Amino acid sequence: MRKPNPSGVSRRTLAKAGIFGAAAAPLLAACGNDGGGGAEEGDGELDFWWWGSDPRHEYTQQIIDAFLAKNEGVTIKPSPSEFDSYWDALNVSVSGNNAPDVLQQDDRYLRDYADKNALLPLEDLDIDLSNIEEATLKTGQFDGKTYGIPTGVNAFALLVNPAIVEAAGVAMPDDTAWSWEDFLTFTAAVSAGGDAIGSSGLSLSNESLFNVFARQKGESLYTDEGTLGFTDATMNEWWQLVLDLQAAGGIPESSKIVEYAAAGQDQSPLATGTGASEFYWTNQIGAIQTVLGSDLVLLRPPGEFTGVQPGLYLKSAMFWSAARTTSDQAAAGKLIDFLLNSDESLDLMLGDRGLPANIAQRERVLPLLPADQKLGADFVAAITPDLGEGPAVPPVGSGAAADIMRGVYEGLLFGTATVEESTASFIDQVNTAIGA
Repeated sequence: MRKPNPSGVSRRTLAKAGIFGAAAAPLLAACGNDGGGGAEEGDGELDFWWWGSDPRHEYTQQIIDAFLAKNEGVTIKPSPSEFDSYWDALNVSVSGNNAPDVLQQDDRYLRDYADKNALLPLEDLDIDLSNIEEATLKTGQFDGKTYGIPTGVNAFALLVNPAIVEAAGVAMPDDTAWSWEDFLTFTAAVSAGGDAIGSSGLSLSNESLFNVFARQKGESLYTDEGTLGFTDATMNEWWQLVLDLQAAGGIPESSKIVEYAAAGQDQSPLATGTGASEFYWTNQIGAIQTVLGSDLVLLRPPGEFTGVQPGLYLKSAMFWSAARTTSDQAAAGKLIDFLLNSDESLDLMLGDRGLPANIAQRERVLPLLPADQKLGADFVAAITPDLGEGPAVPPVGSGAAADIMRGVYEGLLFGTATVEESTASFIDQVNTAIGA
């Protein structure tokens, strides 16, 4: 795997797709190699798995077609899926020693699958990384190896419907100065000034948003050593914020929050025009705006300039990984290289999998981005100078934290647990999940 150069400028043309050779068919793990000995030529057959929406499935198939057009005689077996069913299927596949050759990965699960010896260290493959920054690459590295190469980067933002805010007679916050207390005041004022709720409260159960909150205090969700990295006091403050927001009317009553969560993103208050704000990743803007039918404004989360340090960071939207048991390492490397570096791939992918990790391609496709992706790109560009180093790859077992956080949140909302009990429950359950 070719390393990035310090300047981030590629030393070669990105139009290497024409010399690729790859293909696909179901992986027979028992016949595959063990991942050692460098990139090996095999039968040129690859299983390719990813999750996403129908538009992502459609353009990813077009990328596959473009790749195969330059590699006569090869085939790829695509396996698109929805997010939840993807992980169920992948777990079964890996348990059966039949992992897909090339696959999307998420930071919550990257270390888990590497620990299961399911992923190939990507140093073994011939992939050009000369246009990917070291800080971006680090998000897929641990134990001295690269197990995932970021597809692109995104960041948390507070998405705000300016029309609702204006109708409520409330001023838009200054996101370079506001605190979490200001967020409470803002959402409560919006709720009181009109028919829409200030914020749905859905994202307050997101452990990644809590991580932003903890990082603002000089702490983190996880340490580099893979243990929990925040104090009880910090999580107590988070849960108390939830209760205070609800008491002030900034977020709805508990049963409504549960109802919104069950309905899904497209039926959330922000998407349906009945809520003024919600926290999302920047690559989710398009889906929300499409349903809403009007433009949103992106703000930094509260506390970015009132805490010890900024909590925001550039997150790898997802990763490309390869199976250790792939029957053709060379073909797997070529496919990942094509996905990361080719014009054909990025012209179709644009910012859907985050702003491209390849910074040369990122600059090239910026004028091509649709308005919603351009909105996210502009936000990322604006916040980047103020960001600190991103968090370490989460520990094995951390994939359970999202469900644990949601369960604890619901107990708090319905009064079956106090603030302190909610914190203790989260810590105990996550420590069990990560083996701490």
